[in-house]
Amino acid sequence: MLFGGKGRLRGPHAVATVRDVVEVVAILAAGIWAFYVFAYENRIKPAMADPDINVTASMQRLGARNGLIGVGLHLELRNVGTVRAHFLGLAVNVYGQRIVPATSRVSSQQPGLRYTFARYYRAQPAVLLYSWAYVTNLGNRSTGQDTMLDPGTAINNDHTFYVPTGRYDLLTLGIDTPYTKFEDQVIPTHLSVTPQGAATVVTALSSKVNQYNIKPVASLDIR
Repeated sequence: MLFGGKGRLRGPHAVATVRDVVEVVAILAAGIWAFYVFAYENRIKPAMADPDINVTASMQRLGARNGLIGVGLHLELRNVGTVRAHFLGLAVNVYGQRIVPATSRVSSQQPGLRYTFARYYRAQPAVLLYSWAYVTNLGNRSTGQDTMLDPGTAINNDHTFYVPTGRYDLLTLGIDTPYTKFEDQVIPTHLSVTPQGAATVVTALSSKVNQYNIKPVASLDIR
């Protein structure tokens, strides 16, 4: 009876101990889950991501006078990522082309890899018509230009340039803009300009730099 009594006394204590352990484990699990959701998923993970920039552009014929056609250019840089983006530079180039009848079938191909075909027309070589470019302070401390975007924000720019009437049929626009999420050091950057006048942003090859180089971003038929 004596030993039996002690055994019955141990039962409730054992259950209480197990219950306490389960409660502690549950609290720890809840804490780990809360840290994962609120700290890692909402703060740490987004901060480790690369910046993500979406570039859109459009061109619009504004009118003609004195042998020139006015063209309005609208450019938007939007940060669709989760971290701040710092731009090292920006280059915009607009090219003009004549579209002429083709005397024969025009095609260019690389078997199994690339193919284009146009039966009735061909585009003459592109000629640079307008270029706009700069390097930011993060690419070169001697410039006062600074361009950065927080997540969910955008920068809009509008420019006007002019094209001789009747000389070109098609305008195409290309964008070159490297960017990074790092702001603690300069990433050497400069502009390279071709003899024809086209500008390119040149930066040191680095895993810290995200390159955006799209041609064309937009086009316009001005005939």
